Amino acid sequence: MWTLKQFWAVTRLTALEAIRQPLAFLLFVSALFLVALLPLVMSHTLGESAKFVRDGSLAFTWVVGLILAAHLACASLTGEIRRGTMAAVLSKPMPRTIFFLAKYSGILLVMLLFSAGLLMAVLLSTRTVRDPYILDGWAAIPLWLALGATFVLGGLINFFLRRPFISNAFLVLFLLLTAAFLYVGFIDGDGQPAPFGMLYDLRILPAGALIALAVSVLAALSVALATRLTTIPTLSICAALFLLGLLSDYLFGRFAGEAWWARMLYYLVPNWQHFWVVDALAGEDTIPGLYVAHTAIYAVCYLGGVLLLGVRAFQLMEVKA
Repeated sequence: MWTLKQFWAVTRLTALEAIRQPLAFLLFVSALFLVALLPLVMSHTLGESAKFVRDGSLAFTWVVGLILAAHLACASLTGEIRRGTMAAVLSKPMPRTIFFLAKYSGILLVMLLFSAGLLMAVLLSTRTVRDPYILDGWAAIPLWLALGATFVLGGLINFFLRRPFISNAFLVLFLLLTAAFLYVGFIDGDGQPAPFGMLYDLRILPAGALIALAVSVLAALSVALATRLTTIPTLSICAALFLLGLLSDYLFGRFAGEAWWARMLYYLVPNWQHFWVVDALAGEDTIPGLYVAHTAIYAVCYLGGVLLLGVRAFQLMEVKA
């Protein structure tokens, strides 16, 4: 019971510290702004506006998630080592394994909030262009209002309640996105009441879930690397693994049956193609639930292996006050 309390306390504090990072809020807002702006700047789409907005928005989620994961991991671990606070915490009767896993769990909570918020924005933007050459203002306006109202409400909370702007604005933005998503889900293209989700392309949900899994793996890689490296090297290595993983089938997969080194690299490098299957949404096709389940098992296994290496590296790390 005491260990669970320690785990939850570190997880909660890590998540709170993460949403207080100015760059985390800036990346969240920037990604949402790009997703909201995409339907307004698309041209020459040949009647496939929804496809371009969907694919582009999901790509934004993945790339920004990579940067956010590396930043939060290094801010949480490397930053505490530099300030000396980690030495004070580890001087208490707390196992290093629990501390490391709690740190990852706190970062993971923030990354899941980020992924969920972006997924709601993707559904709103995709609905905005569901009809070729026609924009659905009933979907676009609530999204833009949520972005604008976040700064107003965050400023009011900071002024009257003397509470931090960044962390409160982050949470307010997520709540406003949820409210906009629910409101738009219950109205049709004319603003009249309708069954929830009637005009949403809910086939995007499995694609968003797969990208959330990929972001979770990237967060684990970032936390493991942050035990030894600072932000720039961590981000560089994660970006290199990201590019290698996207090309894994071409670089290693076709030689896996002939060369041992190719087979080894094919298994060691995460294959991100498993998580990027938006092409399966072409036409009226859907992503099978069984495929999502198999990919989730792959992600959990890979994530578990990375966390085990991270725990071992953290146990061997020398922490100075």
